[in-house]
Amino acid sequence: MARTTEFDDPTLSALADEGAGAGLPVRPERSYWIASTILLVVFLASWQYATKSGLIHQIILPAPSDIAQDAPELLTDPDFVPHVVTTTVEVVGGFLFGSLVGLALGIALALSPLLRRAYFPLVAAFQATPRVILAPVVVAWFGFGIQSKIVQAVILCFFPVFLNTLVGLSLTDDDAVKLMRSLSASRWQTFVKLRLPDALPTIFAGLKVALTFALIGAIISEFVGAEYGLGYLLSKYNFELRITLVYTLIVLLALLGLALYLLLDWLDRKLVFWRTDR
Repeated sequence: MARTTEFDDPTLSALADEGAGAGLPVRPERSYWIASTILLVVFLASWQYATKSGLIHQIILPAPSDIAQDAPELLTDPDFVPHVVTTTVEVVGGFLFGSLVGLALGIALALSPLLRRAYFPLVAAFQATPRVILAPVVVAWFGFGIQSKIVQAVILCFFPVFLNTLVGLSLTDDDAVKLMRSLSASRWQTFVKLRLPDALPTIFAGLKVALTFALIGAIISEFVGAEYGLGYLLSKYNFELRITLVYTLIVLLALLGLALYLLLDWLDRKLVFWRTDR
């Protein structure tokens, strides 16, 4: 069933049209980017002043200008691209496998009350276990290669997808389900044409959370033991007290996570095109 928005109310729609006709300013999308840019400039300027004036020691927090000055040393290193590719493959691979596991398990438990009562406590208990402590065990099982990093990413990111899938499929309106039954729809048709589309916004919310967890899982595994990856470089430069390169890597990891998130958000907008809160 269709969800309503505030402007589905005729009175509110009339007021909105009246305000537009009265010449009230309509804030363009570009203004948000301008505000974000100003906030970023102010933040960087404050950071630069705090470090250069001595308020914060530069070995703790180097100035943005020093980070920018030393960044080319890292970016021009011939081994830098393989490190980026390794971490990206770990994150994407772990996210895809973890999301598939979470989606399949969430659908199975949502469609079967028996399975939900039997297995949800076990899944919840596994989630309650600090997954970080499993990183050494995973490395011991799967070695120092890329496989252990993908497994750790899967362990961290499957639960948000599982939980959001289970919750989303459980929130379908009962009247809508009854309407499908009155139209002689099968259980599979009700799932594909009603319950799954209705749950997609919630599922995508879980996918976005899972993506950040996949990045965390990959980096944690690289801390424990790796020969390549941005987490390996981060640990190496931190041990060598090359703090500017450490912060360069932190910025690059943030940009990598942001790029993957924006890609997933674009996919969300394309697939869940009927959403009215966009």
